[in-house]
Amino acid sequence: MVWTAAAEPVARRSVFVEINSRRTAVSRHRDKPVGYFARLLAALVGRRPASDAPAGADGQRYLELQARAAALEMDVRDRDERIAQMRSEYDSLQAAKERGEVAARENQLERLFKSLTGPLANLTTLCAMAEAGEQTEGGDLVGLVRSLEKELARAGLAPIGRVGEETAFDVATHQRMSGGAVRPGTPVTVQIPGYRLGDKVLMKALVSARQDAPRREDDNG
Repeated sequence: MVWTAAAEPVARRSVFVEINSRRTAVSRHRDKPVGYFARLLAALVGRRPASDAPAGADGQRYLELQARAAALEMDVRDRDERIAQMRSEYDSLQAAKERGEVAARENQLERLFKSLTGPLANLTTLCAMAEAGEQTEGGDLVGLVRSLEKELARAGLAPIGRVGEETAFDVATHQRMSGGAVRPGTPVTVQIPGYRLGDKVLMKALVSARQDAPRREDDNG
């Protein structure tokens, strides 16, 4: 190609057009505003968006996805904190409930033992007097035992049968003192009473089976 003076202005214009075109392209992507989602991301996670985010619509979509991910991360963190708080409150309530139940049982036992101290002290005194050879009246002993039974009954302890009582054998509440097995419903006599606390049998009553009356031999002559 032969360079002429007339061609020089054309070449200069081409160079200027190329330079301006490149400047325009660079200015489009340089110092792009952060935008709403970028500011939201910065506020949520405390950092600026990645500098290598794509430009244009893809870049905006990238920032939106980052913001949503950060929001989800915050939601999960908040949920975990609420769960931890609820678990801590539940543990505290459970511990308080257990402490209350223990305190209630201790108070109940304390009231029971306190009510038994008087009769027990008198019964111990009578035993000591009997061991020392002093005369004691049977009525005093009976009264103390009945007093103890009364206090225990208030606490929920109930006797199973009375001495000498005749009743039908119940395998759940009776035990034969000696001999073989007894069929349910068989007439028996209570020898030693048992005790139950509510529905729970603490001690079965000891019973004896009724002996059949001896048969007389027929008199044939």
